[in-house]
Amino acid sequence: MVHGLERPSKVNLKKEIVVDYDFYSFNPSMEGSLVNWRIEGNYSSTGRPYSAFVALFPAPRFSFYPSVKEGCKALVQPHISSSTSYDCEYATNGAFFTWDYTQPSLCIGNLISDGVVWQLPTDGSGTNRANMGITQDGKIFFGFPDADLFQKEKFSQLITGWGWLVRKGVSYVNASQDLTYSPGGFTLEKAPRTAVGFYKNGTMVLLEIDGEEDINYGPDLFETAELMVGLGVESALNIDGGGSSVSVKNGKVISAPTCNDTPEICERAVANIACVRR
Repeated sequence: MVHGLERPSKVNLKKEIVVDYDFYSFNPSMEGSLVNWRIEGNYSSTGRPYSAFVALFPAPRFSFYPSVKEGCKALVQPHISSSTSYDCEYATNGAFFTWDYTQPSLCIGNLISDGVVWQLPTDGSGTNRANMGITQDGKIFFGFPDADLFQKEKFSQLITGWGWLVRKGVSYVNASQDLTYSPGGFTLEKAPRTAVGFYKNGTMVLLEIDGEEDINYGPDLFETAELMVGLGVESALNIDGGGSSVSVKNGKVISAPTCNDTPEICERAVANIACVRR
């Protein structure tokens, strides 16, 4: 039995979303090295244990990529796509996706990679959930866009997540318009999680928290936001998680992914990745 994290669908897509977002400026010429480490401890709010992987890097080194260069046409393990299709020093799983190969794209929501617009769907799946993006003129975007914004701003990177975790340095889970809070639902389920965040100085962070869904090991979104706030981020977005969550460095898996939501350590094939380029 697979205990899968709830996936985005038309059923759980909220219809009444107010356009609301933040922009932050950074130096598009900034340089710097990747720094990554493992953190372990207990959530201060619940006392539950966690094991997570953190990577800090300059914003200009960050990209979202489909798992193959032809677009969201195949599911590939991140340790392969990050080292063969792309030259990523560090990578995690990316945004949500479908396993339904009858669909024209396996990715769900918006996806722009290095200025290439792979998809900007008009069915609400790209605007009625929280997004994170980078513009070509050196701005970081978090929030809920509309179609007009895509005409005004030239995005180099854009991805749709599910849950604006941190806004202006504090947890925003209770206010994120795309979330609901039913017991056992996406927000409160205990599962592996992956998130991307931003600091005002232009540094970005990838946070991946290990877990195992069949025993409710892993954070809910409130606990995920707690770790991001503890890392001092200004804003953060929740991206795909559950059995998809994985951290990869130099083409090697460094975390403990549970692709089948069981004790088995295995890496799930996904439709896109978050990449820290060399």
